[in-house]
Amino acid sequence: MQTIVSAQPHHELRPFVRAYAQRVCSPHLAPVLEYVPAQLEQVINFEFGTMPGIRHQNRILTDAVLLGGAQGSFSGYLELRAGVDSFAIFFQPAGFSVLFGVPVSTITNQFFDATAIDPGFRALWNRLGESQAFASRVGIVEGYLLGRAAAAVSCDGIAAAAQYLFRRRGAIKISALAHLHGLGLRHFERTFKRGTGLSPKTFARVARFQAALDAKAVSPKRTWLDISHSFGYYDQMHMVHDFESLGRNTPTNVIAQMGDVRPAALITERETGKSRRAAERSARMRKVEVVTGW
Repeated sequence: MQTIVSAQPHHELRPFVRAYAQRVCSPHLAPVLEYVPAQLEQVINFEFGTMPGIRHQNRILTDAVLLGGAQGSFSGYLELRAGVDSFAIFFQPAGFSVLFGVPVSTITNQFFDATAIDPGFRALWNRLGESQAFASRVGIVEGYLLGRAAAAVSCDGIAAAAQYLFRRRGAIKISALAHLHGLGLRHFERTFKRGTGLSPKTFARVARFQAALDAKAVSPKRTWLDISHSFGYYDQMHMVHDFESLGRNTPTNVIAQMGDVRPAALITERETGKSRRAAERSARMRKVEVVTGW
């Protein structure tokens, strides 16, 4: 059995952080393989127990403090094993970059040892390892991040555009977004890709894919046809094509193979209270605890 708890951040950190999550696998858990589809969050994973099997672009990643940037395509696989004890911070698409002064484009489609970027993560890993309680770990992390937030500079124009496109779930014409930033379309496209590592079209496509994926996870009885219409796909087959490209399978199979890669507090962050309650009921059925506020 595995237990997953998750929580949304303190309001002062919400411009940077979307959610926290902790996963603990029992000593008797048989190995479980979960697929990780394309995603736009920047994520740090802290590992304290048995290392999970993390595969990305034919590499097995073994860093105890692992930073992943936005992934514009299928990311890889996560093999859960007995004794895994992980804590993750899911940042906004440019959240980590703004807090730590790391250009978004340098970590997009990549994974790094986070302690090589900021040695402070080694001390943070040690402090988190001294406490197994999720609430205590969240408190430690928030104290650390609030200190960074106080010194953070404002988003640059492209990072702000990426955040806006993400919040809109990709539902804005790129030409309109370029106009909002006072740039011609081609200039904006070049600048956006240079700043984020993804073209605005790809970024918008992944944002819509994630929104559709999360909508189904929150409301399992909702039909894929309804979801495809709600998120601006031309038709259901258009959505299926995106899922096969970004998740390497049909919509239903992507949901099944993903497992708990996207924790409840993350997928309900932009949902209504009604949807959140539905997610909580679904979470309880999967032996998952969700904390909707912190």
